[in-house]
Amino acid sequence: MPALFVTGAGGFVGRRFIELAADRTDLRVTALVRNTLPDPMPEGVRFVSADLLNEAWPPVLDGIDTVVHLAALTGKAPAAAFRRVNVTGTTRLLDACRAAGVRRFLFVSSIAAKFADTRYPYADSKRDAEAAVRASGMRTVIVRPTIILGPGSPIGERFRTLGTAPIVPVFGDGRALIQPVHVDDLARVMLALIERDRFDGETLEVGGPDVIMIEEFLRRVHRLARGFEARTLHVPVAPLRAFLSLLEKVSIALVPFTAGQLASFSNDGVAVDAGVSGLVPDMHSVDAMIADLVRHG
Repeated sequence: MPALFVTGAGGFVGRRFIELAADRTDLRVTALVRNTLPDPMPEGVRFVSADLLNEAWPPVLDGIDTVVHLAALTGKAPAAAFRRVNVTGTTRLLDACRAAGVRRFLFVSSIAAKFADTRYPYADSKRDAEAAVRASGMRTVIVRPTIILGPGSPIGERFRTLGTAPIVPVFGDGRALIQPVHVDDLARVMLALIERDRFDGETLEVGGPDVIMIEEFLRRVHRLARGFEARTLHVPVAPLRAFLSLLEKVSIALVPFTAGQLASFSNDGVAVDAGVSGLVPDMHSVDAMIADLVRHG
């Protein structure tokens, strides 16, 4: 019976992934959480509470065949914190996996890792963590999801707040393309990769079935939530980025979002399929995800 070790099991994607994995009678799942255990807890899952930077990995990894690495720092944080958790944490975990004889390593990165805009510390940290995975000498696969939606999505809540505002702010020209993926579909893709033993060093981008301009996405949120067409206000990205950068130097707590997070409004977040969408049938459409977003707001 394949034994999985899942980091970040208490997070948005991690909770859904272990729920689906726990339903599989052919998998034995150990899940790492940093603080709070999921409620309700899936039956048959062994939970371990520890920090990603923990030095005492080998006993936890004894008998583990496959590691699914979801744990990451996201949101608002200094660049040094992103590097400490996302790069150093990943490197230490890889070292421990090699020492414990773990054969396979699935790393969940981000579509932001391929953004041309390099002024995004989170994206930079994911790109560097990917490099560490590729250099590990293990059998690996890197998954780069696009914007992940579904009940409890942190980024979904931010889009809902923007889209339901009386006047919808659009950063930049609003023409950047996004390709949201539902959390259930992402979890199913990850399980399919494990089931098919697809650990051949690939970097696979995972998005939903629909591509849409970011302004149109916000307009659809507004239309469904409020019942009428949105009034929009385009906000130039360059001066806003400069202003946010200054505030971040004083205190990152002062900014509603970081200068780096504006990268999603100036870079296309579209997945190159590489045969990934065919792994799971009936992926959620963008309209279904928007309906879900409004319903759970």
